[in-house]
Amino acid sequence: MLDADILALTRRVTARRALASPAAVAAGLAFPAFIAWVGLADSYGAAEKLFYFLLPHVFLVAAQDMARTDIESGALENVLFAGGRFRGYLAAKGPVVAAAAAAYASVLFGLFAAWGLAAGACRPDVVVRFGLALLAGLYYVALAGLLGHFLRGGANVLTVLLAQAAALLALLFTASSRTGLLDYAATGRFPGAGAKALFAGLVAVLPNVTVSARPTPFVAEVAAGLGLLAVLRWRLLRDLELGGRRGS
Repeated sequence: MLDADILALTRRVTARRALASPAAVAAGLAFPAFIAWVGLADSYGAAEKLFYFLLPHVFLVAAQDMARTDIESGALENVLFAGGRFRGYLAAKGPVVAAAAAAYASVLFGLFAAWGLAAGACRPDVVVRFGLALLAGLYYVALAGLLGHFLRGGANVLTVLLAQAAALLALLFTASSRTGLLDYAATGRFPGAGAKALFAGLVAVLPNVTVSARPTPFVAEVAAGLGLLAVLRWRLLRDLELGGRRGS
């Protein structure tokens, strides 16, 4: 159970850092502007596909700089974190970031759904798709949190984005084949264990594909991955030492 004081402090520190980051503020404004532009320039349907696919990345961008910078800067040796309470601070960053990103995503979802209702184009499955987007977003927070113990600043997010770019390039190379992963993802049918394993690997790097993909077993993969990443990060926090001294 997280200490209430540490949780409140983490919220204040996280909010202050986010508002002081021009990149974070710009990204928060650019995403809805881009979706609105696509909807007005093309169609609500096109904007809808992009909105639900890209929404989990809100969580990924918010989860940069989760631990390494704080640890190396020595900020956690402040008296506020005496007695090993630095672990509580680092542990609280995940839930705080996830809650903030979820609140922002919920506001955008409400506005986007209202737009769809006004245009007569809102589909009945939007709540399910939003829930899947939140699940993928939480997976990103857990993944970025784990990587944040080894990478400083936004390097954890950059690493995920580079891995996704490599995976998408590999996916595009298979698109010319009639047995490419794009065809499998579109139809929801994956003949053979090899195709299933390849798509499972893609889901591990890019969980966004489960937001609109038909094969529900891969949603369970994202949920299981979220649990595994949370356990691994808890173990890192448990064994964390600062300045050569083991906390309580």
